[in-house]
Amino acid sequence: MEQTTNQNWNLDTLYAGGSQSIELKNLITELKDLLDNISGSLNDQEENIDTQAFLKLINQFQHARSGWDELDDFVICVYSQDVTDNDAVVLLDESAVIKAKLDSVQIDLDEALANFPETRWNEFIEIEEVKPYSFYLEERRKTVKDRLPVEMERLINVLSVNGIKAWEQQQQQLLAKLKIPIGSNGEEQGVSIGQAMNRAMYAEDRSHRQKAAGAIAETCAVNAEDFATALNRISGFRLDVYEQRGWDNVLKEAVEQNRIQEESIQALMESIDGNKDLYRAYFQRKVALTGLDDVSWFDLETPTFASEKKIDYTAAKDIINKQFHQFSKKLGQFAEHAFEEGWIETENRPDKAGGGFCASMPLSKESRIFMTYRENYQDIVTLAHEFGHAYHNYILQEEPAFAQQKGTSVAESASTFLENLVLDAAIEHTEDEKEKLALLEVKIKDGLKYVVSVPNMFRFEQEFYVRRKNGQLTVEEINNLIKDVESDFYGGIIEGSAPYKWMYISHFYSADKPFYNIPYTIGYLFSNGIYSLAKEATGNFQEKYDDLLRNSGRMTVEQLAQNYLDADVTKPEFWNASQQALKDAIEEYLRLTEKYMDKRN
Repeated sequence: MEQTTNQNWNLDTLYAGGSQSIELKNLITELKDLLDNISGSLNDQEENIDTQAFLKLINQFQHARSGWDELDDFVICVYSQDVTDNDAVVLLDESAVIKAKLDSVQIDLDEALANFPETRWNEFIEIEEVKPYSFYLEERRKTVKDRLPVEMERLINVLSVNGIKAWEQQQQQLLAKLKIPIGSNGEEQGVSIGQAMNRAMYAEDRSHRQKAAGAIAETCAVNAEDFATALNRISGFRLDVYEQRGWDNVLKEAVEQNRIQEESIQALMESIDGNKDLYRAYFQRKVALTGLDDVSWFDLETPTFASEKKIDYTAAKDIINKQFHQFSKKLGQFAEHAFEEGWIETENRPDKAGGGFCASMPLSKESRIFMTYRENYQDIVTLAHEFGHAYHNYILQEEPAFAQQKGTSVAESASTFLENLVLDAAIEHTEDEKEKLALLEVKIKDGLKYVVSVPNMFRFEQEFYVRRKNGQLTVEEINNLIKDVESDFYGGIIEGSAPYKWMYISHFYSADKPFYNIPYTIGYLFSNGIYSLAKEATGNFQEKYDDLLRNSGRMTVEQLAQNYLDADVTKPEFWNASQQALKDAIEEYLRLTEKYMDKRN
C-alpha cells in the first residue's frame, strides 16, 4: 500500500482546543499580568535603577515578548485554517490589545535605557548576561531620541488598537469574506481570492483564466471602497504619527525595522533598473510564445512550458528532505522532524485562508508552516521557502528573545536560500528540455516577483504616501497609481494590468511594518549573495551559514554582508552580482526558446 503523508498540522500539541484552548486563555492572562507588573516596576524605580533589578525586568519582558509572538502566531494559525472561526477573530483582537500593552511597556523600557548615564551604560552592556543582546538594547536606546515623550508614545500605542491596527484587522476580515463567483462543472460557486487567483493564473484553458480574472475585477470593483477606506486610514494614521514625531522621511521607520541604510535600498533599486531591459526581454519572449494578439496580466503568470508532472505531497516531502540533507545533516534532520511532528498544513480545502506563512512559537520552540499544496513544483518551492523561516527560527531558539528580533529583510534570506537549493537541483538534474524550461520558468517567475513586481509595489507605495499627505485617495486614483507604475515597466508588453491588486496584497495594510513589500526584495537578493558564496565555498560553509542566521538579530544588513560575504551593500555592485543567477536563467531560457520562435515565424 502506498504511503501517504499527512497534510494537516497538529496545533493541539501547542494549545489543545484551538480557539477554545484553556491553555491559550491562561497564556493571555499570564501575559496581561506580567506586563502590568513590569510596567508598575519600571514606574516605581528611581532614575538610578538597581542593575540586578533591571536585569530581572529585562528577562521578564523578554518572556512577555516571546509569549506574545507565540500567542499572535498561534491565533493566526487557528484563524487561517478556518476563516469562519469567529472565536479566532475575537482572539486576534485580544492579541492586538496585548501587543499595545507590550509596546507601551517597551516605550517605558526604552526610556529607562536612555536614562542610563553613559559611563554606567558602557558598564551595563559589558555584563556577560547582557552581551548576547546588547545590539538590540543599543538600538532601542538610540530610537528614543527620535520619538515623542514617553507619555505621548504610550498614548499613540493605546489609540492604535482601535486605530491603525483595527483597520488592518478590518482589511483581513474583508479579504477573508471576499467571495469570487467562479464557474465549475456548470455551476457557479464563491471561492476565496486565493483560489480565484490560482484559477486566473494557472487554469489550462485561457477562457477560464480570462473569466476568473474578470470575476476578480468585478468583485473587487464592488468592494473597493471599503478597502480604499482601510488603506487611507492606515496610511493616514501613520502619517499623523510621523508628523507628530517630526519625521519628514516616510521610509525612516521601515529602514530602522529592516536594519538597513536607505543608501543600500537606493543602490538596490538602481541595480534593478540597470537590468530592466533583460527582464523586459523575458516577458516579451513569453508574450511572443503565447501567439496571442492581446495579452493581459494573467497570461504573464501562466507557465508557457508547464510541467505535466503531478507531484504528490509524499514525493514533495522526499524532494525537500533529500535536498536539505545534501546541504547539511542538521537541516535535513530538521525537515524530517517537522514532517513527522505535524508542523505543516498544506491541504487544499474551502474556508482556508490564502497564501503561505511560517508561524514562530518561541516559548514552545517550534514552528508551523501554512500553505495550500496543489501538486506542482511551484508549491514545492513555496514549501521550501517557508521551511527556510522555520529553520531560521530553529537556529535562533536558544538565543535570548531580544537576539531573536531579526530585521524583516534578513528574515527573508533563509527562505530564499532554501528555494534556490531545491529548484536549482531540479533544473540541474532534468534532461528533458521542456521540463527544464518549465522549471526555469518557475525560477525566473519567482525572481522577477522580487526584482519587478515588489519594486513596482514599493514605488506605488512611495507615491501613494506622497499624495496621501494631501488627503484621501479615491479608488480611481489608487487604481491609476498602480497602472502608472506598472505601465512604466510593462508598457508595450501587455494590454492591461490588475488595477485592484492593492486590495489583496495584505502587506500594504500592515500596522506594524510600513513598506512591507521591499523587505522581500532585499532578502531575496541578499540571500542570492549568500547562495552564490555557498556554491563556490569549500569546507564547512554550513556552519558559516548557521552562524550568519544566528547573528541575524545582532547585526545590520551592512554588517552581515561585510562579515560573512565581504561585500558592501551600499554599492550597486553587490546587488548586480546578486541578480546574476536570475540573469543567467533568463539568458538560458531565451537561448532554449529561440527555436520555438523560429517555428512560429
